[in-house]
Amino acid sequence: MIYAIGYWLSRWIARAFFALRVDGLEHVPQTGPAILAPNHVSYVDPVLVGISIRRRAHFMAKKELFRNPLVGWILRGVQAYPVTRERVDPSTLKRTLALLAHGHVVLMFPEGTRGDGRTLGLAKPGIAVVAARSGVPVVPVFHWGAEQVLPRGSRRVRWAPLRVRFGPPLRFAGDARADREAVEEFGRQLMEAIAALRPSTEKPIPVSR
Repeated sequence: MIYAIGYWLSRWIARAFFALRVDGLEHVPQTGPAILAPNHVSYVDPVLVGISIRRRAHFMAKKELFRNPLVGWILRGVQAYPVTRERVDPSTLKRTLALLAHGHVVLMFPEGTRGDGRTLGLAKPGIAVVAARSGVPVVPVFHWGAEQVLPRGSRRVRWAPLRVRFGPPLRFAGDARADREAVEEFGRQLMEAIAALRPSTEKPIPVSR
């Protein structure tokens, strides 16, 4: 109930007041499991990407947010679940794999934390591990505007047009538990695929090395 209300209300606000435009939806599977892998620049990112697709998406939020009873209740209502960012949490990994095994969409931020919007960070190994163990497609996503609507470190909402673009999915080939180089290479390919979705009219966004 909370998810449905939040989805449609947020979608209406984004379209009516922030001119939300979405491209590349044909790359998001209409059925079956998938991982959405967007850049991360603002607290509004999960909502923005979630309302851009026509399916319910589950996503991770840092465990500290769940300590607040009200915030935790809201997060659980919108399909969020806690994650420990400092390390690979076995319980989080198990839950993510279970969601994918049941055909759900999971949103994972490869960088693991918010960036400044001017560069893309390196991908953490977690997304490659999940992709390898689940075998599901990983859809790169690039969005812009959120870094202006609610910048990092700010609590004030500003106006800016919101754009979301989905790209062709990638699949992990190899054994993530045995091949560290394959994990790093998948991370590089994924971040480059995300960066490539930036519109040609904008300045190219570099990927950290």
